Amino acid sequence: MKHHTQARYPASSDAVIGMFSDRSFHERKMRNLGLDFEILDESGGEDEFRLKTRRAVPVDAKGMAAKFMPSTTQVVNDERWRSSDKTGAVTVEIRGVPLEMHCTARMHDEGSECVIDYDWRIKAKIPVGGGTLEKFVVKDMEKRQAREHEAGIALLDDYR
Repeated sequence: MKHHTQARYPASSDAVIGMFSDRSFHERKMRNLGLDFEILDESGGEDEFRLKTRRAVPVDAKGMAAKFMPSTTQVVNDERWRSSDKTGAVTVEIRGVPLEMHCTARMHDEGSECVIDYDWRIKAKIPVGGGTLEKFVVKDMEKRQAREHEAGIALLDDYR
């Protein structure tokens, strides 16, 4: 399943890529969201930044999706950002769930705002019920993304 989302930040893309390329931003954002998390790996240089985290995520799955999603999942998020062209890539692994999730991201300015386009590819690796699981994950991801977006905006002033 392909899924497109967009996020807008009230700042330039230079400020937003600077924020997304800072480990302390991610740590403060996750703390502010009340997430139990661990930094697994971090790397990067002048132009590239990578942060791999593990989070404990509560899930309220119903019906067919509940057969594959435990009430608390361990999610490994591997995020990469490149400052020179303001692009990113995200791979999400939900431990124990037969699902692949990958995203490419591109930032650009529209007036005084930064717009980020996220293009997701979500693929359940089960023959029956895969579409239902994919749709549940997209709906759940949109709710979480909205909360993370708000938490990011709250920290944006530190990067202007």
